[in-house]
Amino acid sequence: MKPVNFRDHDILVVGETFVEFRCDRDIAVTDSYQKSVGGSDIYTAVTAARLGSAVCLVSAIAHDPFHHMVRDQLLSFGVNIDHVITCKGYNGIYFASSFNPDEREYLFHRPGSAGESITPAMIYDDLIENSKMVYGSSELQSVSKAARHAIFKAFQHAHRNDIMVAYDPNLRLQRWSLDDAKESLWGVLPLIDVIFPSAPDESKALFGYERPLDVIGFLWDRGVSIVAVKNGPQGCLVGYDGKIREFHPADPDERPRDLTMIGSIFNGAFLHSIAHGDDPFTAAEYATAAAQLKVKKGGGLSTLPAKDEMPR
Repeated sequence: MKPVNFRDHDILVVGETFVEFRCDRDIAVTDSYQKSVGGSDIYTAVTAARLGSAVCLVSAIAHDPFHHMVRDQLLSFGVNIDHVITCKGYNGIYFASSFNPDEREYLFHRPGSAGESITPAMIYDDLIENSKMVYGSSELQSVSKAARHAIFKAFQHAHRNDIMVAYDPNLRLQRWSLDDAKESLWGVLPLIDVIFPSAPDESKALFGYERPLDVIGFLWDRGVSIVAVKNGPQGCLVGYDGKIREFHPADPDERPRDLTMIGSIFNGAFLHSIAHGDDPFTAAEYATAAAQLKVKKGGGLSTLPAKDEMPR
């Protein structure tokens, strides 16, 4: 595992910002929503920040009616937004329902999304070198070629400077084609130290394997040192340094209140733990506990686990 030396930022997240409208009934029939900043990359960033990491965000926020709300909420959650630009157009929005926790319901809209303003010019050497690790996902890669190049530039410079690179494939076929998703993944795979694939559907589509054990072996063979395969309610399987361990939720039979963005919450807690010196297996145990706590609480970003709620 790469060393995580002293930096101003524990985690640098390069990602897309959304406005989230959350409800507890069917999206089409509800009369009320809870409004918040959102997006899978934002959930990862805010989770790590609430647990005590110094998190810096590289993103773009459109100057529409939600502009000030998004900035204010990110600041209130402890995320550094010095490198978040303001752009023209509109912020992407999505609707999420916890009405049926077993079948997550999302509806995304990207009308002139602010994510299209994220370019390689926003990534510069000092920013990367001042971070212990860099995180990105396919959520931003799916926006535009410029966004893909921004992720690649951040990962490449981090890799060259022995800075940890973490990535979530986060396959969303309603946003782009499988071929484009694979091309973007394979373009950055040689630069990645930590990867968070989900099984079985995502791993089958991207790598040809459904079993987490096979996914770990496949990615080890391609140079990824830490593989955390998320397996829904069954927990996760983590491979590192030739060893593999399985982690299960403490209460696997308890009916969840809300599974929205639960994988991104796992990512944020895992990276927070790594940034503070834990090994990947300790990080996986910690992240599983954080995700389970969020599943019990339900709600959006405001109910993410805080440092004093965790077992250590």
